[in-house]
Amino acid sequence: MSKKRTIGMLAREAGVGVETIRFYEREGLLTQPRKAAGPRHYDEKAVTTVRYIKLAQKLGLSLKDIGKLQGQLSAGQSFCLSLRETVEAKLVALAAQTAEIIRLQNELDAFLTRCRARDPALPCPIVTELTQLDAAISNSPKGVS
Repeated sequence: MSKKRTIGMLAREAGVGVETIRFYEREGLLTQPRKAAGPRHYDEKAVTTVRYIKLAQKLGLSLKDIGKLQGQLSAGQSFCLSLRETVEAKLVALAAQTAEIIRLQNELDAFLTRCRARDPALPCPIVTELTQLDAAISNSPKGVS
């Protein structure tokens, strides 16, 4: 006979809060057990499901991705293919984010180099440019930007 758990017991065993369990239920990621007399009881599958969700989140998958994959979890080969495709897409997105971070880092480095090279007695060129841009936008005719 499988161990029956209240929502609090499930949350402690899975390492999450009770509100997380309720959120997963509202999102359709975890099936809420039917209520008999007394509190609802969760089975071993619920513990496994919550742990699967947390592991997938640690791998960077969104709840949307997790929900799509969860329906295929017991499908064997098609689950593996879907998981691989999801992880490949995640890697492509991470590569794009990494490239953007590197671009921004280079831009900030160049900015600091320019700031350090200028005469500190002069006004900050960025503030001057932003002030001029703001004035140009404020003085432009409506509809033109």
